[in-house]
Amino acid sequence: MASPPLSSVPDPDLAPPVPESVRPDSSSPPDALPPAGGGPDLTHVPPESRPAVRRLHAQVERAATALERLQRENERLRRRLAALEQRPALQPDTTTLVLDDEPQDLRARLSSFIDTIDAFLSDDAPAPSSGSPPSS
Repeated sequence: MASPPLSSVPDPDLAPPVPESVRPDSSSPPDALPPAGGGPDLTHVPPESRPAVRRLHAQVERAATALERLQRENERLRRRLAALEQRPALQPDTTTLVLDDEPQDLRARLSSFIDTIDAFLSDDAPAPSSGSPPSS
């Protein structure tokens, strides 16, 4: 199998880091306590909008977690791709055979084919003449 063109490999710089807007607020003092309940501080948000802001904050947190997980997976796949690219490519004059059968099943099928060919050759093959070698 030919190696994929280089254009099909994503550029590692195309995926930006997690935006600061979804990270914990870095402007708060380091000794500031998190808001009660573990959610964001919503004292500046009108009370009627707080449930919606909480839901949006939870969605952003889930999205940030998923993004970080995907970035880790992308990095793992980049390392695997790099390792695979280090392997020698298959030579163009070789044939690669991949079989999905279990070895004992394949052996039984091949034996059956061989038996069938042997039976065909023994039934239909003319006896070689004594004076000339068989032609191939």
